[in-house]
Amino acid sequence: MNYSRNVLSFGWMKSLLLGLALCFGLLARAAEPQNLQNTKQETIRVLSYNIRIAHPPSGGWELIDLPAIGEAINRIKPDLVALQEVDAFTERSGKTVHQAKELAQITGMNYFFAKAVDRSGGDYGVAVLSRFPIVEAQAYRLPVRDSIKSEIRAFALVNVQLPDGSLLAFGSAHLDHLSDEDRLLQVKTMINVIDAYQQFPLVIGADLNMKPDNSVMSDLKEALVPACVNCPLTFPADNPDRTLDYILLNNQANDQFEVSDYQTVNETYASDHLPLEAILKKN
Repeated sequence: MNYSRNVLSFGWMKSLLLGLALCFGLLARAAEPQNLQNTKQETIRVLSYNIRIAHPPSGGWELIDLPAIGEAINRIKPDLVALQEVDAFTERSGKTVHQAKELAQITGMNYFFAKAVDRSGGDYGVAVLSRFPIVEAQAYRLPVRDSIKSEIRAFALVNVQLPDGSLLAFGSAHLDHLSDEDRLLQVKTMINVIDAYQQFPLVIGADLNMKPDNSVMSDLKEALVPACVNCPLTFPADNPDRTLDYILLNNQANDQFEVSDYQTVNETYASDHLPLEAILKKN
């Protein structure tokens, strides 16, 4: 049985960066833990998708087509989805529309939304969709230096309950697109946050807004490792020439799962990013 709940996270500051993260609670739709059978989830299909607030590039910023995003997700049939560039109750995307909630209804999944900033009369951030029950959810803001150009971003982090009763941590993150200095600050904040999740296998889908050879990636790899070696190009969707999107695992996840597939999905209409899919096979 699914239900809506407010998740409120305070927590003491572990460090200045974690304090800057401004951990705060946001609306979540979670599921009660279900009656578990002695079943094992052999594979987990993970998707990371920057949805461009459901404005297809071919329609500029006038056309809104959230069902196209939902249809793309339904074709892929993921178990976990990390969404970036998500609107909630904004003028530009339909004042009555909460995009994460609507996508959860279209896909039959549970959701959690993490706000980054106020935008267009509503909220803008990232979200998570899950076929598994969400048993805990927290939202964090990723800070930037004092700059009118840089943009505070969001990090959503949830614990989901797998069919065998074990817990998997899953997150969605979006980093600033302008400067390595701000991306480095945001990466260090993320590392501080996920330090508390070392006891769990952790998987994150993210638009990092940087290529694999960016120097900030070495700092990120202190805590998370991309699930790809020759990472596929993800942007722009119609003619990709760079890798901006990643699926990343912590050491525990690397120990428990083998990445049996890692690829983009040929969906060029709904967003300017290609959906990025990984299949994790339980060891």
